Amino acid sequence: PRFSHRSSTEMSRGPPGSVPRPSGTRATHPGVVFASMGCCQPREKMDEKVAKAMYGEMADQAPRKKKEGFCSWCYEWAVHYYIKETTTWLCDACKGRTAESAKCSDSMARLEGSGNNRPVCAKSLPNWDEVTDKKKKVFSKSRNITKIRYEMTRESPFRHTAQKEGMLRPFLYLVSMSEHHRALLAIQLGWSPFAEESFGDPHEEAWQILNKKALGLRARCVKGLSKLNPFASLKDWVGVLNHVAETLYVPTYMSWNDEFACDKMDAAEGAAASMEAHSKKVDTFEGELMEKVSKQQRSKMNRVQVCTVAQLMQSDNLRKLMAIQQARGVERHTMSLFAIDSCYLQLARDKHLQKGQDADPVEPELLAAAVAQFLSNNVEGDIEAFGEAGLAELPSPPPESILNSN
Repeated sequence: PRFSHRSSTEMSRGPPGSVPRPSGTRATHPGVVFASMGCCQPREKMDEKVAKAMYGEMADQAPRKKKEGFCSWCYEWAVHYYIKETTTWLCDACKGRTAESAKCSDSMARLEGSGNNRPVCAKSLPNWDEVTDKKKKVFSKSRNITKIRYEMTRESPFRHTAQKEGMLRPFLYLVSMSEHHRALLAIQLGWSPFAEESFGDPHEEAWQILNKKALGLRARCVKGLSKLNPFASLKDWVGVLNHVAETLYVPTYMSWNDEFACDKMDAAEGAAASMEAHSKKVDTFEGELMEKVSKQQRSKMNRVQVCTVAQLMQSDNLRKLMAIQQARGVERHTMSLFAIDSCYLQLARDKHLQKGQDADPVEPELLAAAVAQFLSNNVEGDIEAFGEAGLAELPSPPPESILNSN
């Protein structure tokens, strides 16, 4: 997941990470564009080059059309960017699809439904104030290790159902997340959780993300004619991982073992492993899948950007941070490397949007602070464990903002 480090007044500004492009052209992350500007380019040509890289043949239309208003997905005042060649917009805070509201001039309606064609203006609904107050109350709760462990170990009907359905591992992952992260996941899957009765209960929120009808994670893994069958069985956790792996990383002309070192678990073995909270085979599979996601992100970075990150990783700040991670028992560096790449892209993007061609390079202490915040997952007091890495102070949004999940 990405997050921003701007002040609360600027936090929602800037285009989304992947800029819509005309068909047949490759999307370029704004951070990639900024990093590519640091290598022997005449400064008087940078603006033209940036626009060309970000917008392709539509460079003459940059900057992108935008407007501010309340978002009906995240219930926050945010900047919305127009998506070219469509009639829709994108909220820069939660990345939900929006449209201009016909009922409220200061609000953007969320687009629901499979085709994103059903506008709902939350600001015009009678429960707007009630929902925003509840959201602020839930999001403002402090998170510490004691509370997280309590939620992960307490019994509930949702936990029992998750275990019975072979979804205990992802259920516990979701329960351990902050309320901001679960809300962002729900929005990305297609619904706004704030007006629902489940909002505020980590267990019910987690189960909704996994099992919500037609929109939950399991429903997204149903394909073919099974989508038309209301009685079709849903996948367990290993089944979900197999679906993601085969869809994204195993082309039809290749076999499983051509892409993965771990053996593919069959239905019976996967069902047994999915019932347990701890499984060595599933852990290995998840680690290899995460490594592929990390490499996929790295493959989209250009040569200058990769070299810049490599140089930053040689700094004392990043070396100490990685050493602290190892001392905390994190053996694999996959997540840390993914965090470093993600945070660098976001910081480079923010600097470019603030100062354009005069933007300063990303400093090691700033990147270390961003990675520490990423890895701490908004747990109270956890970021202090990385203090020896020489972290810069980062501006942060108010606690009730969904931007804390970015």
